[in-house]
Amino acid sequence: MAEVAIINSVQEGLASKLEFLAIIDLVGDKLGEVFHSPDLNIRLYNPATNMIHIPYLKEHGERIYLDPRPLDGLAKYVIETRQVLVINEDMDRRAAEIDSPTVAGTDNEKSLIAVPILTGNRVLGLVNISNFERENAFSESDVRLLTTVASSMGVALENARLFDETQNLLKITEDRAAELAIINSVQEGLASKLDIQAIYDLVGDKIREIFDTQTMFIAAFDHESGKDVFAYD
Repeated sequence: MAEVAIINSVQEGLASKLEFLAIIDLVGDKLGEVFHSPDLNIRLYNPATNMIHIPYLKEHGERIYLDPRPLDGLAKYVIETRQVLVINEDMDRRAAEIDSPTVAGTDNEKSLIAVPILTGNRVLGLVNISNFERENAFSESDVRLLTTVASSMGVALENARLFDETQNLLKITEDRAAELAIINSVQEGLASKLDIQAIYDLVGDKIREIFDTQTMFIAAFDHESGKDVFAYD
């Protein structure tokens, strides 16, 4: 029941978040609380650059910020296999097996769980919880809980991505509609003008209005004199 309550708590929080970093911070903070762990990280994978970004990293309770790094070691193993990785003992040997060196500026743990964050057929990243004090720190129920939370997180991150895409498309559509409205307004005005100076004045005034500028000019090239004629200044 406690496990279900934890999962429900996380899912309720995720349901209210549509921003990437807010989702990541929520899950990271909740996992630290649930596992009583001051050592965990959430990593996101960018397949276009083959880089790992680490937006959430706590070691010994301290929030650490690292630059993006090439996909390697533990992250590479989890991303490529899409499998949960549990190491409860003999850390040095197991880390060597998956070619996982200790990240500069961090310590080496004695136990860890690393779970992929999946959505559909894509791997978004992974969640990693560590214990630096003892071996055999994680049970099967811990693995099950972390896997479920990572799955919920994958859904939330995908929803956030789709929301961002929708907002961007909406903004593009709104901008395009505004552009067309401006063009139509100018064309309607031009259709009623037969005097060349009136046309210059109409377009000049409209451009100043659109761009909110106090300084502009329209110049016409006089081929006979070879000079510019400032029709609107």
